[in-house]
Formats: sequence, structure tokens, C-alpha cells
Amino acid sequence: MVQENSPLTEQSILSRLTSRTDLFAPLGLRMVEREIRIGDRRADALIEVTWAGKDVKFLVEVKSRTAPKLVSDAISQLKQYAAFAKKTRANLMLVVPFLTQSIIDMIQQEGISGLDLSGNYFIQTDTLAAIRLDRKNEFPESKSIKKVYSGSSSLVGRLFLSGRRSFASVNEVSAAIKKLGGSLSLSAVSKVLKSLEDDLVIERRAGEIALLQPDKLLQNLADGYRPPKVLETLSIKLPVPGISTIQNFSQSLPPSIRWVLGGESSVERYTVTTVGETARVYMTDFGPLAQYAEDRFFNAVLWKTIDSFPYFDAREQNGLRWASPVQCYLELSKMDKRERELAESVKKGILGGLK
Repeated sequence: MVQENSPLTEQSILSRLTSRTDLFAPLGLRMVEREIRIGDRRADALIEVTWAGKDVKFLVEVKSRTAPKLVSDAISQLKQYAAFAKKTRANLMLVVPFLTQSIIDMIQQEGISGLDLSGNYFIQTDTLAAIRLDRKNEFPESKSIKKVYSGSSSLVGRLFLSGRRSFASVNEVSAAIKKLGGSLSLSAVSKVLKSLEDDLVIERRAGEIALLQPDKLLQNLADGYRPPKVLETLSIKLPVPGISTIQNFSQSLPPSIRWVLGGESSVERYTVTTVGETARVYMTDFGPLAQYAEDRFFNAVLWKTIDSFPYFDAREQNGLRWASPVQCYLELSKMDKRERELAESVKKGILGGLK
């Protein structure tokens, strides 16, 4: 019997299915044959599902991971077996470690059935319909880079939303990130790109790495967004309130200090609105602004952070550094109702600029 903590392979998944006859009760499952030749291709298996005296055969494709791209490829492969399946009175089935909701949506749309290693099933044929989807995932997957939509790893996804939809190579992606003020190793960039490809967010074709689903990418960034780690907060009182005053005082900052207006203070650059008089600024160091510390009657709040993503793709204009539209959107999307409404307007601008 395959140990649950062993690395999953397509063969170990098939072995587990045949060794756990009770896994899909009250349905019965029997392996008829492995590796069915269909023209110049091979289906992974032919299995038989039984219930209430009915025997239903399935041509099976197995995937050891649930990445959307792999699932999409498996579905395309199964569809190529359709003529053979019709001729042999078989149906089509995908077997994965776990049937996620997105996988269920994909197979349901294509009229394909599915099983997973936790005992869930979604079977839709002319003679048998059976669904069980309440069992928890016993085989959670780990990625080479976790949280690819958070922190520094998110710079790769943010780059594709900055106005340029495609790049010629991993090196070009890495260089573009550095040009916009980000810092990420080439190996990390490559691993994140692989994860984005698995998620069907980008696609690779001959000599090109291209954005495939900008709306999905932006939503994934929103779901994964975590605020930068603030090392210290300083409230200050500038002689004149409002973000325009930051422009004057920023001129006294040494070049080594990175700074950018926060999303809430940047939103007026991307949509029609008014902002409060209290400016909010990310900085790598407070520098000479520390002399204006004021806890009670402040008109600016400074956040010290060395995380790179708030400063990434900052838009400079007339001496002010505005947060990128993506950073602005991500911050506002986590705030109250009014700010979330503004975030939707910023979102339309981001996606509209990619068409």
C-alpha cells in the first residue's frame, strides 16, 4: 500500500486506487487495464465503477498535481480519446490528488468525470450520476515558492500588470523588475514564473512569456496581499498640511532613502476623488524628517519599511512619488467600503491599460 506521506506519482495514485477498495463506497472501483493504447497515445488506465448493479467504464488520465495548467492539459488529452471512448462505450475521467472547486468547474463544463485520493468523486455519465465532495484534502500540495502572490515574490506578477504584457525571456523579466525598483534573484523569478504558468495566469510560447489572464492575476495578488512589515511609525507635523508638502521636504532627503506615498494617499492620481490632509508615506529611513515628530497634531504619518514591494513601479511626477496603481489597488481593497469602491475604479484603470 502507498504511504500517504510518500511523494505522489501517477503510478502511486493508480496503485492507491486499486488497494483502497472502500475509498469510494458505496461505489465500487475495479482496475481493468493500465496503459491503454489509443492510436499513438496512451491513456493511463481503464477502470470500472459499479453501483446498484451498473458497471460503467472510464478511460482515465492521472495527474499527481492539481495545478490548473496540468489539469487543463489532461482535459485536452482526454478529449482526444472521445472517439475511441464512444466506440468502446467508455467514458472519460480525470484522477487527481484532490478535486478542487476549480477542477470540478472545468470537468463539469467538459462533461468529464473525476475522482480524487481523498474519496471524493464527481461522476457524470448517461447511465450514472454520483457526487461526493465533502471529504477533506489528505494530500495538500507544497510549492517550491510559497505565497507567489505576496511579498517580494509578487513583483513578478506586478510587473505583468505594469503596462507590458509580454517578455522574451526570464532574464528580460528579471531585468525589468530591477528597472522598476524591485529586487529578486533570477532563480526566484524563474520559480515564480513556473507557478504563474501552472496557475494559467501566464503562458509560454515560442520566444515569449505572456500575460494570459490579467483579471485573475490581479485577484490572486489581492487574495495574497499582506501589508509591508513596518519597523517603526512616526507621526510628524509639516508646516503646511497635505501631500504636496512632502514634495518640498523630500528634496532634503539623501538619495539612499527610498520613499513613496502610500496607496491611500496615491489614489487621487488614478481616479477622481479627494484625499485627507494627512499624508501617509513609506520610507526606508526617516532621515531629517524625524525633527518634525508630533504625536497630537500631526499631518503626516511615516512608515519605515525595507520591504521592496511598496516602492516597486512608483510613479514620479512633479517631485512626488506615487504608489503604483497595483499597490494602490491592493491597499485600498483591504480597507473600508469607501476605499474598496475607489479600489474598483483603480482596478478598471489597471485592466483597461492592458487591452
